[in-house]
Amino acid sequence: MFYMQDYQLDENEKLRKVLANNLIKYRKANNLTQMEVAQKLAYSDKNISRWERGELVPDITNLKKLSQLYNISVDDFLSENNQPTKSTMKIKYQKKRFFTRKQLLISLLSISIVWLTAFIAFFILNILNLNSFLAWKVFVIAIPLSMIVLLVFSSLWCTNLLNCIVVSFLIWSVALAFFITFTFENSWLIFILAIPLQVMDILWFVFRKVKKVVSTSLKEESKEKES
Repeated sequence: MFYMQDYQLDENEKLRKVLANNLIKYRKANNLTQMEVAQKLAYSDKNISRWERGELVPDITNLKKLSQLYNISVDDFLSENNQPTKSTMKIKYQKKRFFTRKQLLISLLSISIVWLTAFIAFFILNILNLNSFLAWKVFVIAIPLSMIVLLVFSSLWCTNLLNCIVVSFLIWSVALAFFITFTFENSWLIFILAIPLQVMDILWFVFRKVKKVVSTSLKEESKEKES
């Protein structure tokens, strides 16, 4: 009788340790801090810490929420040899520095629509026997329009580095299109206006870069304290 009770106590203690280790393992695999997990569960981070030390056991409701958060089953928390994999954890979407082949193809196809429209407008203006110089201006206007399309896709898929480069091209292509399209005295001053815009673009890139480094550093310090 006493042997069975001792055996059950040992099994409960073993499951408690397995659960505590898995709670730590899956949280770190998903790149989350105890505070972030607590916020997602609307719970106290002190309780999260006690769960991971094996001092407390989360109830079934919280285990269910945690399993949904980590994209695993509740049974996975009680399995001793489970290892987080790409299929069992939610990996945050990482933007690439530059386009992949598929993304580049989509971007180029979208830009080609802009230039196809420019060619159609050019031929229509020539058919109507309008000023030939006016007809050629559509190609100049197509350059900043292409940069706008490229900026949309780079913002979706790429890091701030490519966005900064594309914005630079956009700034100067808009200045060029304005200079060629609108002819008036001292129209070259539009390029002077482009200089502070270029500086702002660079400063914004630097600010985002510094902010990311600081955020990563603080997150690593938080993880070190928890471990």
